Amino acid sequence: MNRRTFMLTGAWLSTIAAGAWPSLAEAASRSNTLAIVDRSLTCGPAFASYAADLKLPVFETGDDIGALWYATLAARMTPTSSLIGVIRASDYFVLRELVTRAGWRADDLVTQNVPSAEEHVHTAFTFTPRALHRHEA
Repeated sequence: MNRRTFMLTGAWLSTIAAGAWPSLAEAASRSNTLAIVDRSLTCGPAFASYAADLKLPVFETGDDIGALWYATLAARMTPTSSLIGVIRASDYFVLRELVTRAGWRADDLVTQNVPSAEEHVHTAFTFTPRALHRHEA
């Protein structure tokens, strides 16, 4: 990782973790929140460490986000669970379809474009139960 990438990742992740993104902090504070990360992304290891420090179960995306959802995440999600993470934008597209169809709401989305072709565009997200948002309807 070069210095520029390190600085950009550190600033981006610290902004999210410091409360600039309230729904992530709120979701991360719940005991039944799951975290998903792609450690191959520049900011992946830092986000995984953040989630682990909060004692959240952390899942690696692997090669197939759909398989991860059906084989692992869907079975662990309860009606009050939240899901937070940092993954590739292409994986987020698939995961968003699966999670929202199952009844969760996508609260926030931050897509970070990367400076070089070797890196992937990544997305940070929070999915929360629709029941938490019924008062907004």
